[in-house]
Amino acid sequence: MKSFCNFILSFCGIFFLPLVFAHSNRDYTSYRRYPLCAPSDYMRYPKTTADVVSIVKEAIARGVKVKAFGSRHSQTDIICTEGIPVDMTGLNFCKMNTDRVTATFGAGTLLFDAGEFLHRNGRALRTMAAYGGITLGGAIGTGAHGSTIKYNSTISSQVVKLTVVDGLGNVAEISDPADLRAFKVNLGLLGIIVDITLYTVPLYKVHAHSYFTSDDVLTNGVAANWAKTTDHLMIHWFPAFNEVVVANLTFVPVESRGNARTSAEAPSTYDATNLIGSTIKELAMDLTCNECAAASTLGYTILRAIEFLVEFSLWSHVPGFVPIFTEDRLSVQNPAVGFAQPMLSTICSEDSNNNFGEACAWCHGHINANITLLDNEFNLALSDLGLFVEAVKDIANKTPTAFPLQGLFFRFSGKDNNYMSTSNGRDSVHPEFYFWKRDDPYNDPSASLAGYQTILQILARRFKARSHWGKSGLIYHGREMLDLKLDPKARSNFVDAMKKFDPNQIFLNNFGRRLLKIGSKIDIDPLTTRCALLDNCFCSLDTDCGKGQICTTLPGYDDCYVCQAKHVAPVTKFQKNQMPLHDVLDFLVRTVPLSLISVMIECGLPKALDAVRSTLFG
Repeated sequence: MKSFCNFILSFCGIFFLPLVFAHSNRDYTSYRRYPLCAPSDYMRYPKTTADVVSIVKEAIARGVKVKAFGSRHSQTDIICTEGIPVDMTGLNFCKMNTDRVTATFGAGTLLFDAGEFLHRNGRALRTMAAYGGITLGGAIGTGAHGSTIKYNSTISSQVVKLTVVDGLGNVAEISDPADLRAFKVNLGLLGIIVDITLYTVPLYKVHAHSYFTSDDVLTNGVAANWAKTTDHLMIHWFPAFNEVVVANLTFVPVESRGNARTSAEAPSTYDATNLIGSTIKELAMDLTCNECAAASTLGYTILRAIEFLVEFSLWSHVPGFVPIFTEDRLSVQNPAVGFAQPMLSTICSEDSNNNFGEACAWCHGHINANITLLDNEFNLALSDLGLFVEAVKDIANKTPTAFPLQGLFFRFSGKDNNYMSTSNGRDSVHPEFYFWKRDDPYNDPSASLAGYQTILQILARRFKARSHWGKSGLIYHGREMLDLKLDPKARSNFVDAMKKFDPNQIFLNNFGRRLLKIGSKIDIDPLTTRCALLDNCFCSLDTDCGKGQICTTLPGYDDCYVCQAKHVAPVTKFQKNQMPLHDVLDFLVRTVPLSLISVMIECGLPKALDAVRSTLFG
């Protein structure tokens, strides 16, 4: 019950110093500590193609590996090397070509900056990835995507040609269609991309309208039809409420009135909201693991209340939430019209010292204030959407499964022929949801873990869904999962490209060795002791799971071993229709502390007093 004390302390204005993880100053991680990469060399920061050539030739001469990356928004060991790590963000130039249709960018250019440059030149990309803070080189390396079947959904689909430094240290132009099928999703295993030429379209605006409706649209074919006919479509599903929030985005002429921007998909948050929300999260998740049914039920009720607020914030105003679509940064505008870049590809600040502390959810400075996530995304055949939704409902009826951050959301992609694309050969839907990580992610389990893990395992095993290359737990990028995920012919063709452009395997890492079937090592965080908590393994022992959990299976899912609380609260329905928005806020701020007192009495007041004493006096 320490989280109860943290809950009270946060409202008293007591803050703590940032938590700093100590590790070798050669080591590096993604933008959050997951995974941990341990190279032999310090990070290199090239500014020119010649710098990159020099680094590759040095690696060849020394017999070490090399790995290039951008802003490190991939949370898998695709970014790791045991050799020389290369940060490409210094190659960040932008140039319109003489045809005024194509533009060339340095591989380290942020997607947002590329969009702003094109805007100034009266051009735009047809589609964009949801987060603008990734580099173009990284976006192409992992197949980053937007959400459309009507148009090609990836940055890769707009590539005309690339300039790369190959595994022999030679500079090569990649424009042959066969070679581009490998390079358009290259996983950093073919060479180091130094510049990218993209096809552009005339500048346009986007009309956005968000609204909620019944989740029947997911199973009756309506959503699949929308995905095929809409310019850009996102759907956030809240299974507990049997509702979806639909964001329908239509491309409109540049003369249309409006100058809105979005905070969807990678939302900004306010400092105070982050701190309070993170504290309430710890409280709720402690309760969900409690052996007492009253405590566990209260924990899930709190998470459902957060779900309610998040659902509402996706289409309307919620106090304390950054507006989903806005022109003045204060009020929600829905419908809204704005230029393509700020409406399709959001970006957030990494500095929370301005505008009410508005910043990326993971960039608020004091202990326990950051919202840290394990982002899970798979690519599912669009034809399986209805069956998947029914399976999730079945799982949620067997174990409490809440989605307090963004719900379970869907984006869409049309089929392509790029070898390592997750949409290779099929129209697709991308189910995505977040594990809200605990303050101690190495020991304390996220709520709903049994439901989450069952969902992910049926995606991989039953639906043959394909994990996003930069997302989901590392177990979904292991040897077994790669064999399930990859088309054998596409895999073989990509391996042939690896041999052609990197014959001496200078760019190979553990991720690539698993792809080649010559290794199985995964670069997990060495602080990990309970490997199933963040999906670094499928549990086989109770000790693989969090404190107070066992490794088990849900009825009807005997092939899915998951971490579940020893004493599971019964699945209860949150009475959303009986609780208006202002009552939900009042419930979290006023009712929860009083309910905690009642729960402590029912579930054992002495233990709660011990926790309070321990937190206050050490």
